[in-house]
Amino acid sequence: MCPSDGFWQDQNTVESEKTLRCALKHNIRIFDCAQSYGKGRAEQMLGKVASSSKVLFDTKIMPTTKDVREVVKLSLERLKCSFINRIYIHWPSSRLDWKSNLKVLLALKEEGLVRKVGVCNLTFDQLRALCSEIPIDCFQRPVSLLWSREYDSVREFCSSHSIELAAYSPMGMGLLSGRYHGQSDLPKGDARSSLFCFQGACGDVFKDITSVCTAEDALLWVKAKNPDILILGARNPAQLEQNLQILEKTIDSERFDKLSSLADRLSSASEPICDNIFSYRW
Repeated sequence: MCPSDGFWQDQNTVESEKTLRCALKHNIRIFDCAQSYGKGRAEQMLGKVASSSKVLFDTKIMPTTKDVREVVKLSLERLKCSFINRIYIHWPSSRLDWKSNLKVLLALKEEGLVRKVGVCNLTFDQLRALCSEIPIDCFQRPVSLLWSREYDSVREFCSSHSIELAAYSPMGMGLLSGRYHGQSDLPKGDARSSLFCFQGACGDVFKDITSVCTAEDALLWVKAKNPDILILGARNPAQLEQNLQILEKTIDSERFDKLSSLADRLSSASEPICDNIFSYRW
């Protein structure tokens, strides 16, 4: 909805508000956001448009040295709500003691200020290590044909530990919309040009994927991977309507297997040290 870290800089605020109202019309009642989205503007917009409806808000905070209680209260004020449905540590960092932040969030859960506590963007090994130390309710990670590494293992682990698995960016930040087949197709200055590897083996597989995959395929493939929560964005009401129509369908098994094979090839082509399509500079 709002510019964040160089992405979606041309988004129209009026269109964002129309899209939220369209979502409410379609009985969508859970909205995912983060304090970092638009430096707080996404939360403010949700509070402005949706807080008077019977909705639930999920949000995310960055690791911080500030008073976590005050950080959470800021989201509550922006969202105009009395509690947060799910709250995540957005980008865990080795430079900050984010586990202490997580423990405060769990204390706030006991007080009723949040319902569920989770983390985003950990590797499978990091997730297992965390859960041996601190219990969490939910885990959020990107899932798309461009990023499927460890997904099946993570899905099985979360299911066996009663952790809700939320999948975001099923369209690969729009790179799977059908409009892009290489780096040159992106607008000048688009932050996504440095987000993904368009050269070498990864670039070759990207072209193979985009040559056979439609936007509908990309979305239905993630749906078929069966996350507990599928987080899907839209920039205008028409896009939202289209996505909702797609989600009423299913992908056939032959198509699913073909796309899965391409996704596996891309995972194999990427560097082993790559944790996440969003954090690793190819």
